[in-house]
Amino acid sequence: MKIERILVPTDFSLRSRAALERAIDLAREHQSEIVLVHVIEPLPYGVGHWSDPTKLLERLAEDGRNRLAAFRRRALSLYPKCASELHFGSVQEVISQLARKLNIDLIVVAARSQPGLLDRMMRSVAEKLVRQAPCPVLAVQVDGGGDRKDDLAASA
Repeated sequence: MKIERILVPTDFSLRSRAALERAIDLAREHQSEIVLVHVIEPLPYGVGHWSDPTKLLERLAEDGRNRLAAFRRRALSLYPKCASELHFGSVQEVISQLARKLNIDLIVVAARSQPGLLDRMMRSVAEKLVRQAPCPVLAVQVDGGGDRKDDLAASA
């Protein structure tokens, strides 16, 4: 299987970092391009009662751009062929659409590995991507300790 483009969805967690590191290993082996993607999901129904949705989305977009830039800088320090994109929408739908549009050969996503959470895992983004993606999906198993959000700029 020839792997020219690898898509790595990120939520900036330590789990996403582990998925990125695995994607970089694969990219080096296949001399592939990596596309990092962060998706800002729609606001929950009723959020407009407590806040201005437009301003909230603007803040989320600014924060997402800044964190994605830091994540990309970290990736570029490890592997030179990395691009990044910020999108709005349902994570699995955006990732599936991008995989088609960008001719992605492989999606590398973090998957949590914790006993007793089978129901939650079945509804996870990784599981939905496996079912919807137009290309293979590599779900990188990461132990439960990787939930904390991590600003990769601090570790670069």
